[in-house]
Amino acid sequence: MAGGNLSPRQKMINVMYLFLTCMLALNVSKDILDAFININDNLNNTNEIFITKNQSTYNALEQAYLSNESNPQYQLAHESAKVLSVKTDSIIESIQYYKDTIIFYADKIPETDRFKLPGKIGLYRYDDELQDTIKLEQAVAQKDNTSIPAQIMVGPEGNSIHGVNLKNKFDEYRSYVLDLVYSFGADSTSELAKSILVSLNTADVPGGKHESGLKSWQNRNFEHLPLIAVITIMTQMQAAIRNIEGDVLNLMYGTLDAEAFKFNKLEPIVLPTSTYIMKGNEYSAKIFLAAFDTTQAPIVEIGHVRTDSKGKYYIEKPYRVQVDPQTGMATYTSRGVSVGQQKYEGLVKIPKPNSNDTLIYKFDNNYQVAEPSLVVSPTKMNVFYIGPDNPVKISVPGVSSDKISASITPASHGSITKSKGDEYIVKVSRPGTCQVVVTAELQGKKQAMGSVDFRIKRVPDPVAVVMGKEGGNITRAELTAAPRVEARMKDFDFDLRFTVQSFRVTARVGQYFVEESSSSERITHQMKQSIFNQLTRGSRLYFENVVAKGPDGRERSLGVLSFTVQ
Repeated sequence: MAGGNLSPRQKMINVMYLFLTCMLALNVSKDILDAFININDNLNNTNEIFITKNQSTYNALEQAYLSNESNPQYQLAHESAKVLSVKTDSIIESIQYYKDTIIFYADKIPETDRFKLPGKIGLYRYDDELQDTIKLEQAVAQKDNTSIPAQIMVGPEGNSIHGVNLKNKFDEYRSYVLDLVYSFGADSTSELAKSILVSLNTADVPGGKHESGLKSWQNRNFEHLPLIAVITIMTQMQAAIRNIEGDVLNLMYGTLDAEAFKFNKLEPIVLPTSTYIMKGNEYSAKIFLAAFDTTQAPIVEIGHVRTDSKGKYYIEKPYRVQVDPQTGMATYTSRGVSVGQQKYEGLVKIPKPNSNDTLIYKFDNNYQVAEPSLVVSPTKMNVFYIGPDNPVKISVPGVSSDKISASITPASHGSITKSKGDEYIVKVSRPGTCQVVVTAELQGKKQAMGSVDFRIKRVPDPVAVVMGKEGGNITRAELTAAPRVEARMKDFDFDLRFTVQSFRVTARVGQYFVEESSSSERITHQMKQSIFNQLTRGSRLYFENVVAKGPDGRERSLGVLSFTVQ
């Protein structure tokens, strides 16, 4: 497929292309057509790897230029890299456009179903079966369609404007990158130049055994082939172009002279936009690799930056920050004395390689100083109740829950214990007021964060109910079915249980008032026999002396329930 010593990446692409060609020579089945989806996905993954690696080289070229802006060699590499990036992205997007167009017409995708995601190459659609957003080429329906690709890219006379346009873009890109590699020292006999000529070859070739004349680039790539095979070939074209882009970038970067900075240590750096976020918001951080030269640490100065008559930065009375010789990193510390936004600026100085000059970079930053703040939130009420557990949440903005502790004062009024995270349980024992006092560990030291006042109350009385009723009308059937008298909390958020200890039932039966008592919550059989079964419509019935006990152990009188039999 290519002569000369090709790069490992190009060899891998060529092997996949050879495998693809062999499969097309077979009488492909549906399973094999489905396999092309996997091949295409793998090639797309390869493209993503190429993009990442190439971007690293672009970044290295950019950094080298920023450190050597006055050097013509670095200026040339910098400008050439910018043009290469634009031209490469342009031809990649053109190939993607035709891939999407072929699938769009073959699968008859409604215009409203296709869309373009920001920052993504190619069209996407929502797949109902996968319940996800996918690229058009990830779920092709007409995989075995051989007419649409040829109609769009070849045409009836072999001169489709789309195929011709794409071929011309390949020719233009090939000429551009060849001129570029020649300008950076490679000649036509170099392995890179040979690889470019092979990978981007669009010349007509002799037809097959049973074909006469020459076969065009469009015919051999887009005609008489299943649609999914055409898509995979076009993805391979994209991979070949990304591979060439990477090889050209490496050539350009390798030509930079000894004035480039040399680094001998890499360190992962995480720069969060903030280490403190509110619940529901997003945490964001930039993560990157920083390069250091441990043999030559920079000089870091803090102070008011000025500019001299030549435009050079300087600080009149700088504060020099100590630099760690192992990492080349400086750590700036400042105590928060006044509240509000605090700004600082400074300079980083580093000797220029193989030169007596010093490179100077200006920086600035800011941080916020706030008064210590405290949040104590009762999760059920704005008071503490005697008897039940009173849950509260306690937090200090910017401080993790494991660094926070709390106490109740006066201690004789109750106690507070942590249940989990920022959740606490308060138990109080006498009416009045108390304070929740919070302490936080900041920079290894305990610091008072403040206190919040709370009222302490007894739990309000429950109400007595029979069959869910507090009085009023009731049927004799409801009475005879009632199992007990219950004590329920009304309009109270705590889940508390009161148990009826005793009660008495009174009613007029005939000419006499009859009463029966219970020493528990249960309605007795005697009550139903001697009273409930004897009542007639309009009879009045009373549940009196209802006594209940709650979680605080106190007995409470719940008064009288009055019912009228219906």
